[in-house]
Amino acid sequence: MPTAVVVVPTRNEEKSVLGVIEEIRGAFDGLRYDRVEIVITDDSHDDTRKLAKSVGAHVVNGGGEGLGTAMFRGLKEAVRFNPDVIVAIDGDGQTDAKVEIPRFLAEIENDRAELVLGSRFKHEGLVKYQYRSINRFGTRVLVFLLNRKTGLKLTDSHGGIRAMTTAVVEELQMLGSHTYVQETIIDAAEKGFRIVELPSAWRVRQHGKSRVVGSIPKYVFYTLPVILLRSGYHIRILYSVGIWLVLFAFAYFFLVSWQEGFTWPRMAARTPAFILIALLVISGIQLFFFGFILQLINQIKRSVDSIAYRRRDKRETAPPARGEPLRRVAGGSNG
Repeated sequence: MPTAVVVVPTRNEEKSVLGVIEEIRGAFDGLRYDRVEIVITDDSHDDTRKLAKSVGAHVVNGGGEGLGTAMFRGLKEAVRFNPDVIVAIDGDGQTDAKVEIPRFLAEIENDRAELVLGSRFKHEGLVKYQYRSINRFGTRVLVFLLNRKTGLKLTDSHGGIRAMTTAVVEELQMLGSHTYVQETIIDAAEKGFRIVELPSAWRVRQHGKSRVVGSIPKYVFYTLPVILLRSGYHIRILYSVGIWLVLFAFAYFFLVSWQEGFTWPRMAARTPAFILIALLVISGIQLFFFGFILQLINQIKRSVDSIAYRRRDKRETAPPARGEPLRRVAGGSNG
C-alpha cells in the first residue's frame, strides 16, 4: 500500500493550519497513494495543536529550538510510518499544496531524483508580493555557498516545499537549529542522492508573520556559521590561516636574526619584534587547533544524534511487556 507522509512545521498558525491540512489532503486526490499521513511538528502557544489533532493530524513537539530542529524532528517521525515518499511543506500557507505536491512527487515517482527542492527564483514572477532586496541578497549568499559546496546550480536556499525519498531522511544528519533546508541539500549531495530544483510559486501570506522571510539577515547570521562548518570551510580557513601565521612568524624570525647578524646581544635589542613573532606563532597554533576542535565537535554531534535516534526507535518499537498495551507512535492519530 503506497504511503506518503507530509511534514508541516508550525508555530502559532491556528488561523492557517486547517486550510494547509485541507490543501495537502486535496493534493493527493487521484494520486497513487492509498495512505497519506500528516505530521505537524509544533512549537505553538495558541490552538494550532488542538486544531491539527481535531482533523486527524499527528502532532509532535518541535523542540522549541528553531524551525530547523522542528523540521528535523518531524522528518524523523515521518520515517516511522515506513513511507514511500516524504514531503515537507511550510505551515504558513504560502505554498499551493494542491498544485505543487503532485509536481514534486512526479520527479521521485519517475526516478529522476531522490530530493526535490522548490525555488521561488527559478524564473520571474514566482513571488506574488514585493520581496525585500535585503532578503534577496541574503538568499544569494546562502545559494552561493551551497553551490560551491555541492556543485549544483541552485537558485534558492530555502523554498517552501521539498519532497524526498525515505532514504534521504534516514541518512539525514544536522548540526544547526535553523539550517534544515541547507543541511538537507549538503547532506544529500555528500551521500550521492540526486537533487532536482523545480520552480515554486509563493503566495501572499494571509495570517501571521514569517519566522524566516521577515528577518533574512538574522537568518543568515544563524545559518552561515553552520553552513561553513558543515561544508568543511572551517578546516580550510582556520588550518590555512594558522599555518600561514606560523610560517610567516618563522620567516620574520630569520629575517630579524639575519639583520642582527645572528648575535644574541644585538637580537636582544629587537625584543618587540620577537614578542610579535611569539604572538603570531601562538595565534597560528590556536587557529589550527580551533579548526580541529570544531571538526571534532561536528563529528561528535552527528554520532550522538545517530545513537539517540537508534535508541529511540529501538525503545519505541520494542514489544510491550506482558499486560502492557502496545505503544503508539508519538503524537499518534487523533482522528
